[in-house]
Amino acid sequence: MNNALDVYAESHGFPTECDTTVKQRHGVRFGRSQMPKDTKRYMTVKFPSENKSISVAEGTTLLEACNLADIPIDAVCGGEGKCGRCKMRPRGPYDATPSPQITEAESKEGWVLGCLCRPLGDISVELMPRARIGKHQILTETTAEIPRPLRPWTLKKYVELQPPNVSDNVADLERLIQRLGTKRPCVPLDTLKELSGVLRSGSWKVTATISDLGQSREIIRVEPSDTTTSLLGLAIDIGTTTVVVELLDMLTGKTVATASDYNHQTSRGEDVIARMMYSEEKGVLELKALVTDTINALIFRALKSASTESRRSLDGRDISAVSVAGNSIMTHFFLGLDTRHIRLEPYVPTAYHIPCVSAKEAGLDVEPTASVFTVPSRAGYVGGDVVADVLTSGMHRSSGLMLLIDVGTNGEIVLGGKDWMAACACSAGPAFEGGEVSCGMRAMEGAIDKIRINDDLTTSYHVIGDERPVGICGSGLIDLIAEMYAQGIVDRKARIQALRSDRIQSADAGLGFVVERKSELVKGAANDLVVTDADLQNLLRTKAAIFGACSTLLRKTDERLDDVTGVVIAGGFGSHLDVGRSISIGMLPDVPYEKYRFIGNGSLGGARLTLLSAKRRREVEDIFEKMTYFELSVDATFYEEFSSALFIPHTDLGRFPSAPKDKSGGAKE
Repeated sequence: MNNALDVYAESHGFPTECDTTVKQRHGVRFGRSQMPKDTKRYMTVKFPSENKSISVAEGTTLLEACNLADIPIDAVCGGEGKCGRCKMRPRGPYDATPSPQITEAESKEGWVLGCLCRPLGDISVELMPRARIGKHQILTETTAEIPRPLRPWTLKKYVELQPPNVSDNVADLERLIQRLGTKRPCVPLDTLKELSGVLRSGSWKVTATISDLGQSREIIRVEPSDTTTSLLGLAIDIGTTTVVVELLDMLTGKTVATASDYNHQTSRGEDVIARMMYSEEKGVLELKALVTDTINALIFRALKSASTESRRSLDGRDISAVSVAGNSIMTHFFLGLDTRHIRLEPYVPTAYHIPCVSAKEAGLDVEPTASVFTVPSRAGYVGGDVVADVLTSGMHRSSGLMLLIDVGTNGEIVLGGKDWMAACACSAGPAFEGGEVSCGMRAMEGAIDKIRINDDLTTSYHVIGDERPVGICGSGLIDLIAEMYAQGIVDRKARIQALRSDRIQSADAGLGFVVERKSELVKGAANDLVVTDADLQNLLRTKAAIFGACSTLLRKTDERLDDVTGVVIAGGFGSHLDVGRSISIGMLPDVPYEKYRFIGNGSLGGARLTLLSAKRRREVEDIFEKMTYFELSVDATFYEEFSSALFIPHTDLGRFPSAPKDKSGGAKE
């Protein structure tokens, strides 16, 4: 290995013999495929539309070349050739494995899957529009209040010390501790190394930043002069698809700046299972580096925005506390922990409660000695994001029976109130996040997010970014199913009917419905935008999993849906749901609309609350202790409920009294 990689790996805690591509925090990537070796031939891959090129070793796929060139590709299967998203058109010598994901027409035009194509020499590559991950529509808002009183775990204290002399030659640290009037605290070595210089450069007038999470009190930083008017903290929501950071003024509780982006791990797999499998093959360090890089870029953006707004220069060292919420797998990747035992039965994580680590250990570009608090997970597939949702919603303080549903890349359900809670998780998100659906995509520019089908089976729709369509995101797919059912295009089993219309066409193993013609799509689209029977079955299974999980918890706890006093919808995808249409297809329980409440990004809201309030941090522990987890993968009740929900809206129509009726008064067939 070259010296640059050895130095970088050692300084960031990575083994110098690491076998995976490691992405450096500041955007430089080191990896074996980029290290000159006498035994390998190198070639140049150019991406004209991105104005980028990269030198890669022979055997590198075009998808891997995109990853190295920092071109985010919507490869939801992690490069296994299953999703068909990474379509590219190479010009130059290459070797490509044929794939059923490439149509005959696309093959004639020279399109291949990037994960199955390897350049044999210098090459130029065109990306199909849907291959590129574009700008996301990311939810940052939350209903979480500013807690009172504010009790962040860091505080600042300004003191003026008497300089030492021959008759008063007490050591610098002890002199500071005496003046602070605190019990002997811990002091990180990095802080201690700076102490003598800071005391003297500040003429013995300094501000000490003290951190106390209840485990041990620390003096994490000493600064010259009085800086007590500024105390910044950072709340982070690490989602499978997106990451959001919120910069907070911990003296007032107000948000100073927010920044968000897609999780850079996405190109290594759409869902957590794909990424865990990727990490088992390639190592966890690459996944850690990708999410850390995402977070640090957002920290930089948030600080830059706050500096402009406040007209004063801020940097990472001004952030003295960090609170993180994410699902169990994302939390493990963030800390570089092994996830293989979460993926396999009995689905055991390394830890529920992550001991506090320093920002330096976590690799964050903030005050290195700052404590990083991680909201605890309850199970392998019910993570800190769900605990944070509960905290934000306040259902743990409710005297009534509450149901919380978080529909993201995974689906998590919590039932209960102030005395008890039950939780479970189901495989819900991939279809609604763009995976497993040929016309699906995430909620980003070019995605249809609202749609109606006219009587002549043409469509009217809204596109995020007001551009020409590229695909359909989750909220649009729910609209589409509801509209197809209402128009009689599909039956109760979500099978497309052979209607006499040019909008119905043959598709692989069934029929397809043309949502929009190729001529009306984004420039470069290879085919019409079509939803197929296979797509609809995937969506049907997803909606059945969500409703089946809700029904299972009610049965397990001997509760009735009629007794639920409120339904809380959390998460970015959930905030865009049309409740009426979600009920009409049988995804959400059929209860009065006024019982539904949206809390937005509850995971971010919970992270914020734990950052600002000692009381809320104690409530997190209370939530953890009250919550019972049910594993659905081995539960016969869930299988029964799931199977019954594989109809529109359900096998038992009595459970959906507001379902569409036909003219005879019966449920629409």
